[in-house]
Amino acid sequence: MTSAKEIQPLYRSFLKVVEKWPVDKVRPNRDLKQIITTRVEESFRNESTLDITRAQKELFALEKLLNNDFKQKYPLSEKILVPAKSAFKESKPYLHCKIDKLIDNDLLVRVRKEILSSLHFTIKETDIYKVNQTGDLANLDGLPKHELEQLKSLFELRNALYSSDFRNFISQVTDCGPLSGTKMDMSINSYQAGCHLLNHDDVIGTRRVSYILYLTDPEAPWQPKDGGALELYPVIQKGTPATEPTVIIPPQWNQFVMFTVQPGHSFHSVEEVVGTGNRLSISGWFHIPQEGEPGYKEPSKEGEAKSSLEQLQEDEDSSDRFNKYTIQQHQDETLTEDMLTELKEWMNPRYLDKDMISQMSERFLDESAVQCKEILNDDILKKLEKITKEYDEQDKVASGKDGIAPHGTGVREGWVVQGPPHRSRYMVSTAQEGLFHFLASKFESEAFRLWLKAVTHLVPVGYRGQARRFRPGHDYTLATVNTLTQGILDVTFCHVNKPDSWEDGDVGGYESYMAGHDGEEDPATYKAADDDGVLLHLPAGKNELSLVFREEGIMRFIKYVSAKAPGSRWDFAYEYDLPEEDNE
Repeated sequence: MTSAKEIQPLYRSFLKVVEKWPVDKVRPNRDLKQIITTRVEESFRNESTLDITRAQKELFALEKLLNNDFKQKYPLSEKILVPAKSAFKESKPYLHCKIDKLIDNDLLVRVRKEILSSLHFTIKETDIYKVNQTGDLANLDGLPKHELEQLKSLFELRNALYSSDFRNFISQVTDCGPLSGTKMDMSINSYQAGCHLLNHDDVIGTRRVSYILYLTDPEAPWQPKDGGALELYPVIQKGTPATEPTVIIPPQWNQFVMFTVQPGHSFHSVEEVVGTGNRLSISGWFHIPQEGEPGYKEPSKEGEAKSSLEQLQEDEDSSDRFNKYTIQQHQDETLTEDMLTELKEWMNPRYLDKDMISQMSERFLDESAVQCKEILNDDILKKLEKITKEYDEQDKVASGKDGIAPHGTGVREGWVVQGPPHRSRYMVSTAQEGLFHFLASKFESEAFRLWLKAVTHLVPVGYRGQARRFRPGHDYTLATVNTLTQGILDVTFCHVNKPDSWEDGDVGGYESYMAGHDGEEDPATYKAADDDGVLLHLPAGKNELSLVFREEGIMRFIKYVSAKAPGSRWDFAYEYDLPEEDNE
């Protein structure tokens, strides 16, 4: 019997020759193929020293290249290539295309069955997504034989997707140049009710083409009202996506969607799933050639594109971005009776009591944070409840049972959508009169500045902030780091009309503070679901004020508000600049 040591050179040489054959025009000698196949299989049975994992992968892809069965299951003919290439070239808002019924239906049915019966999904949730996910399918090679047997159709599909023939097809459609056959990067994602993926550009590492193959239930066609659509965003300028998508692609059984990873342009998101179905898909990336592969180029550090995530973390802040208070030298920095009277116009009187202020001050000094429940007085609270309920009812987002409201919901006189969505999306009040303008003026007042000083023993010297609305099914802020080179005093007034429904965080809308990463971690994974870096978690509440001292390097975000939330999250979010001595 031929040994593995003797087979390897012949096998590798044969593979190199096959790579150069035009698959559509020339078929290699079947006898030679059979000889090599038999010898490799004999080596497998004898558990020889042959690199079985590598050989299995290459031989399987080779089989698909060399027999007609591949052309039947993966019909990459001119009938598909030409229209796909044309659609890709003409696509907006950036280069992409979708191909229906690309994979053999029977094979895909078997793949779906194997996934649902044999794979374990882990729920993962961060500021940017909530999804059930498997591990990297590149690791299938390491499974024991009996486990791999349970996933043989999935294994077949995975190897075919990264075969030379299919990679060549992707390269021709996208005109992106050669793609790596050694770097497999794919996983299975299950988006069920509440799952979502917020706006990002996929620019990480050596990714060149992103793809999704949908495995939704073929017996129960997915409906657009169920959510889960892939949303593609145009850019206002490079690196700045618009607040709303211009292309929306609902998932369909056996639909293959792909786009080239384009720095500053390929912004996309996955709409929240609101139906009862399972938005099952295989998704991943084709990478540029790796070292040792044809087409490999030495990476240029200067030319590396930065992901939208990395750009978020590098945005340097400065005190110049704050509105400055006019503070006279030797000015008395204590609350006067006139100031207390002004604060009583809108604040609960209990928070103006000296003993209460003293208690809050002690807690803040111990914990660098304090919460004030029922902060508004009854009169102002009633007005706020009335107007917020009216807006939610008018916009049909007050029940959490009406699905996802369309983009543009809530836009009216005095309210606009603010982005960009790879950083945040919410509505801001632009009103120059009315309740929201009134309350904003109070958070910016000298009286409130000195009340903050009394509670925190910090001296605000500047402020910036907004009155905001987070609409169900649309709005959020992603984790951004304090880059001011010193601490900031965060002051946030939050109001929701049905606080019990928000308390456990299931509908989102909570504010989270977390430790920043150290710069050495992969930006694709540093916010993994098992991270223990959460420092403070603040569920959305009714009529609550939070004061938090946020040190340099600390990140915070407001979790995406689910479409099933019983109304909007309303808040006044302010940051107060501090003198350097307050940070010592």
